Parts: sequence; C-alpha cells; structure tokens
Amino acid sequence: MDLTSVTLEIWRMLEVCCIALAFLVPLKKKESRWVRRAVICIALGGLVFLGMPVVIAHFPFMACVRSAVFLVFTGVLFWQCADLSFNSIVYCAVWSTMLGDFLIECNTLLYRNLMLKPIWSAVVGMVLLLVLTGGVGCTIARWMPDKGRYHTGPRQFAFALGLWVISVLADLFWVIWNPPIEYVSDWVLLLMIKFYCITVLYLQHGLFQKSAIRQELAMLNTLWMQQKAQYDLSKENIALINRKCHDLKHQIRAMRAIFTEEQQKKYFQDIEQSVRIYDVLAKTGNEVLDTVLTEKSLVCEANGIQANCVADGRVLAFMDPVDLYTIFGNALDNAIESVSTIEDRTRRIIDVQVYSEKQMLVIQIINPITQELVFDAEDLPVTTKEQNGYHGFGLRSIRHTVKKYGGFMTVKVEDGAFYLRLLLPKIPPQTPNQVSPE
Repeated sequence: MDLTSVTLEIWRMLEVCCIALAFLVPLKKKESRWVRRAVICIALGGLVFLGMPVVIAHFPFMACVRSAVFLVFTGVLFWQCADLSFNSIVYCAVWSTMLGDFLIECNTLLYRNLMLKPIWSAVVGMVLLLVLTGGVGCTIARWMPDKGRYHTGPRQFAFALGLWVISVLADLFWVIWNPPIEYVSDWVLLLMIKFYCITVLYLQHGLFQKSAIRQELAMLNTLWMQQKAQYDLSKENIALINRKCHDLKHQIRAMRAIFTEEQQKKYFQDIEQSVRIYDVLAKTGNEVLDTVLTEKSLVCEANGIQANCVADGRVLAFMDPVDLYTIFGNALDNAIESVSTIEDRTRRIIDVQVYSEKQMLVIQIINPITQELVFDAEDLPVTTKEQNGYHGFGLRSIRHTVKKYGGFMTVKVEDGAFYLRLLLPKIPPQTPNQVSPE
C-alpha cells in the first residue's frame, strides 16, 4: 500500500469531516454525548478510508464511489449526533459531501499544477481547509437552519440528491477522460461544475425557504379574514343578547304586579336564572375586548369553567379590532380547550390579565394543565388537535399579530400552569395594516 495514497485519502476524509462538523455545530444535538459519538464516527471513517487506496488501485473507476462513501459517512455522523429527520440528515450530508469534494478538487488542482514540495502542499491545503471551513461555519451553516433544525421536504430532498448525482457524474467523466496535467483549463472546468452545483443548491434552499414563508403568510391572512368575520358575527350576537336581556328585565318587573306570590316563585325564578347570562357581559372599556371576552365567557359558563378577568381595555385602543380579536380569541380558545379536559371542575380556571408594566403593555393568560407539553423547533407547544388545514396555527397567528406592533410573545409551563405572555410597546411604532400575501 502506497503511504502517500493512504495519507492523501486520510487528508481528504479530514477535509470532509471539518466541513461536516461546521454544519453540525449549529444544529440541535440529540444528547450531551454527541461529541463522543462524533469522535467514534470519525475514527471508524478513518479506518474505512485506510482501505480506499487498495480499492482504487484494483478498480480505478471506484474513485468515483468516494463521494458516495463520503455521503454515507457524513449521513451517519449527522444521524448519530443531530436531532434531524431523515430528509434533513441526507440534505446536510449532501452539503458536506459537495463542499468536501470542492475542497478536494481545489487541492488537487494546486498540487498538480504548482508542483509544490510536500511540506508546502500541506501548508496550502491547511490554509484552504481553514478558510473554507471557517467561512462555511460562519455563514451558510448558521444561516440555513431554523433554530437548530432543517425542515427539508420531499422536493428539496430530491433536488439536493439530483445535484449530488450531477457532481458524481462529473467525477466519473473526468476519470474516463483523464486529461493531462498541463490542461489546466480542463481541471478548472471540473472545479467550476462543482462550484455551480453548490451555488444552485444554496439558491434552491433560499427558494424553498421563501416559498414556505409565503405559504405561512397566506395561511395567516386567511385566518385573519376568518377572525374578522367571526368578530363581526360575535359583535352582533352580543348586541342581541344585551337587547333581549334588557327587555326581559323590564318585562319581569311589569309581570310581578300581575301574578301572585306563588306564581312568581314558580315562573320568575326560572326566568331570572335564564337572564343571568347578562352578568357575564364584560365591561373593560374596550368594545372589541368586551365582545371577545363575553363570547368566551359564555362558552366557559356552558363548560363549567371559571373565567377571571382583570383588564383595562382602554390601553389597547390603538390596536386594530380584528388583531385584538385574533389575539384574545385564539388564546382563550386554546385555554378553554385545555381546561375542558380537566376532570376536577374546581381546577377549571382561566385568568386573563391586561396591565401596564413600565413602558410596556402586558397581556397574560394563565390556565392549569394536566399533561406534559412538547415544544417544537419554534419554542411553541406541539398541538394535540387532529391534522387539518390550520393545524397548529393558533399561537403562530398570535405571534404574527404581536410582531406587527413591535411586541413579542413568550410561552412557558410553571407549577402545573401554562402561561401565555404578550408584551407590546405602549406607543406602537406605527399603525399596522393588514398584511397581504405576496
């Protein structure tokens, strides 16, 4: 076995490992022992690559299989260390392999054409490795993942694999052609093919990311329109309840003078019990907030839920009515759905608070929970609802609306209770308009 060939293969593996680690570091890891797993994977990979010169010596075309070995090796590395789906594991492996191949071709071009001494070749290779690895680690490896994860769909997965196949076919063509060393332009052409494959892969990621954002924005605007229609309907219903309850109170007073005392006990107690619904009508100083709180209070009354509200609705007067309805409607729907599953009716409690804290307005909704919540990559609870067109968009809709006013949303579970906390500046940067999909 040629020592130079073995050294070259180990160096190539080291280059791919460095690129893969640059992609691995920003990702969410499976557990705290991911470093040990990474070391084991790299050590096993080194043993595999020790035999590569023997394989290539007997089967020259097997040099093209090196990229496939790189793909499998980096895929195992991501599988063992990162908390990713299968599609995302392969996607990261494709990135690492293609960038590693590009770095290998750069070193090969310099080695064959500059005719450097081994020591200087090693220095140049090390500089290239540090520059490319550092550049990748500080840029695309940190820019592309979303909170430590990739959301790779089937199309993005297939497209990435297709580009990798094109890169492998380019290697195969060069093995068959085997241009002389002095044909520098031909070797540069191979380098450019790999560079363009990497560029297209990055552009593809940007297009899919933009498409996902556009779809989510369209979904949020659809929900916004539905909330507007729901608010208009709720406003009409509450106004009708107000009128009917007011009329019934006057009718009861008039009928007391007609019926005897026994008849009054028989009929009027039931009637008065029926019009107690009027007592749940909220009065916060904000018509929109009164509407949504009253609507949800009626639902709470029907489900044996105690709803407590301490709110000064006047401080929310600057908000668009539909935005205000969206925030409280979605938040209270989630809270009602959660506490309705609690068997102990004394624990079915929802607290709504709206108050000022320094230069911020605070909206806080608290409700007890009985089950442990799982949070996704966006730090939002994973919904337990059945899959549908608007699956899991309640809290996303709230967060999107709050961001329009320069605020932010936090959720947490503490002492058996779920806290939804929204912070808004008292003086918003501007009055937001409805966002229309691109």
